[in-house]
Amino acid sequence: MDKLCRILVVNQYFTPDIASSGQLLKELCEGLSDKGHEITVVCSQPSYESSGENAPTFEEIDSIRVHRVSMKGTRGRNNLLVRALGYVRFLIFGWFLAKRLVKENKYDIVIALSNPPFVGVIGALISRNTSMPFLSIMYDIHPDIVLATGWMRLPSWVFRIWNSLTSWILSRACAVVVLGEGMRKTLIETKNVNGNLINVIPVWARPEFDGTEAPEQETRARFGISEDEFLILFAGNIGIMQPIDEVIEAAEKLKNSSDVKFLFMGGGVGIEKLSELILSKNLANVLSVPYQPFAEFQNLLLCSDVCLVTLADGMEKLSVPSRAYTFLSAGKPVIAMMHPESDVAELIQSTDSGWVVSKVSDLADLINRLKKDENQVNQKGINAGDYYSKVLRKDLSIDRFSELIGKVTEPTKIANNF
Repeated sequence: MDKLCRILVVNQYFTPDIASSGQLLKELCEGLSDKGHEITVVCSQPSYESSGENAPTFEEIDSIRVHRVSMKGTRGRNNLLVRALGYVRFLIFGWFLAKRLVKENKYDIVIALSNPPFVGVIGALISRNTSMPFLSIMYDIHPDIVLATGWMRLPSWVFRIWNSLTSWILSRACAVVVLGEGMRKTLIETKNVNGNLINVIPVWARPEFDGTEAPEQETRARFGISEDEFLILFAGNIGIMQPIDEVIEAAEKLKNSSDVKFLFMGGGVGIEKLSELILSKNLANVLSVPYQPFAEFQNLLLCSDVCLVTLADGMEKLSVPSRAYTFLSAGKPVIAMMHPESDVAELIQSTDSGWVVSKVSDLADLINRLKKDENQVNQKGINAGDYYSKVLRKDLSIDRFSELIGKVTEPTKIANNF
C-alpha cells in the first residue's frame, strides 16, 4: 500500500475554472483523496475567462480543501497585459497564502504545476524554506514554447532569465512529471534536469469511455451532418501549437466530395482565422462549432468516424496533444498530423490505432481511402480502445502519482535531495 501523505497543491487554475490544467488537477486530487491522501489546494478565483464568477474563498470539494486567491480585475487571457498581471497577482498572493498554510499545518509534500509558467517558484521556495519535498508537474515547458512559436516577441535576455528561473525551479524538485518522452529529453537538454528524477505520466481521457456508450440518434441531424458523410472530428484548442491551415487545405481538395465532413469543435486564438478560411474558400464540407456541453461533446465524438490531432513542427519535444487520449478511449482511430517522432505519432504507429501524415496531399488521399474502407477504420478504432483501457486509464495514472509521492516522501529520499 502506498504511503498516505498530507499534500499541498499549488496551481492558478482549479475547478470550476474551465482551464484543462485545472480540470485535470481536480481529477488528480480526487483520485489521490480516494486513496486516502489529504489534499489542500491553493488556487485562484476562476480567472481563465474574463466572465468567470467568484467561487467561495474556502470550500471542501469531496474532502479536498480548496483555498482561493482573489483576482479582482485580472481575469481572462485575451488581453496579454491583463493575463500577465493575473499571473503576477496569483504568484504574490498565492505565495503568502501557501506560506501561511504551511506555518499552520504539517504537510508531507508540495506539488506545483506549470500554469502560470512561474508557479513552481512557490513550490521551490516552500521546499527551500522547510526542506519539504517538492514535486513539479510540467504540462508545459517554458520559455521554450513561447520562443519556438514566436507567440511573444521579447528581448533575448528576457528568455535567458526566464530559462534560468525555470531551471532553478526544477533544481529544487525531488521529482518532475512530464507528459511524454519528448518533454523528458527537453528538460534534460535545456534545463539540466537529472533524467532519473523525471517521470513520464500521460494525462488521461476526459471523459473516459468503457466501450458501451452510444450517441443519441439525432446527434448528427442537430448539426446538419448527414448519416452518409464520413466525419472527421477536430476537438479542442485551436492555437499556435495546433495548426489547422493544412487541414483546411486538405478540406479544400476534398470540397467536391459530398460524402466528407470536417467538424471543428473548440476555441482558442485560431478560431477567428478558421471561420474566415471557411467563408473565403466557401467550404461547405467544413463545420465549426464552439465548445459544447460535455454530453454533446461525447455524442459528437461517438458519431465521428476518425479524429484528427495536429501539432506544429518543433513542438514534438515541448508538448503532447492530450486530446488524443480521449479519442483513443472512445475507440476512435486517430489521424496524427505532426512530426513522426512526436509522442502521439509514435503511440499511434506502435499500437496501430491510426495514421500519421505530414503533408496536405497525404491527408486528402488518406481520407479518400478511408471513407471506402470501413473495416480498416473499425479495426484501428478497436485497437485504440483496447490500448487505452489496458495502459492509459486514469486509475493507472493516479496509481503512478500515488506511488511516486510515497517514494519521494521517504525520509531517506528527502535526506538525499536536501
